[in-house]
Amino acid sequence: MNKKAAVKMCIDLVMTAALPVLMCYSIVGETAHEVIGVAMFCLFIAHHILNFGWIRSLFKGRYDLHRSVNTAVNALVFLCMIGLMYSGIVISKHVFNFVNIGGAMTARTIHMLCAYWGLMLMSVHLGMHISQMAARMKLKNKALIWSLRIIFGIIGAVGIYAFISLKFPNYIFGKLQFVFIDTNASAVLTTLQYLTVMLLFAYVGYMLQSILKKKRTENHGS
Repeated sequence: MNKKAAVKMCIDLVMTAALPVLMCYSIVGETAHEVIGVAMFCLFIAHHILNFGWIRSLFKGRYDLHRSVNTAVNALVFLCMIGLMYSGIVISKHVFNFVNIGGAMTARTIHMLCAYWGLMLMSVHLGMHISQMAARMKLKNKALIWSLRIIFGIIGAVGIYAFISLKFPNYIFGKLQFVFIDTNASAVLTTLQYLTVMLLFAYVGYMLQSILKKKRTENHGS
């Protein structure tokens, strides 16, 4: 693995670790939530700078189903991040408390929708790149690869329960206007719940990428 690939992987891992922590804002505290959020956005910008070659190639070449789906997922993640940063600045009480744009109620709704959709879409995005990460790490042992698939599959199954218990359906469709988290609950346990949801959608992304690759191979072979 070259230096650039290692830096990219580190950034992705830090962003992944920050996501479930950000979801527990009422437990970690508003100030910490805002600081981590700003750091997350900075890492997101760094991620795109390091992947500028992909951005530059957006208007080049042919778009088959595989490339179209990948591009759509990336575009939706980008929109969620922009929505989160804008709405975060509007409703900020600490880091950006000097900004007075107005429209706090609308911004709160945008922030919540982008947070929950963003977590799912970022996890799908991550899952769609697991094969590339495994190749960079030179994971070739079939027994290890299958063991990891089984482990992540089991954790993903637990994520289905967490997805329901954390009321994701209500938040992603705007049925609830405020996030309700038990502040007396263990921060570690709540973070792990969100992490299992992330692994669930990462598994979905991994399976989606596998299907798209298979279809691309079949189309090229026919």
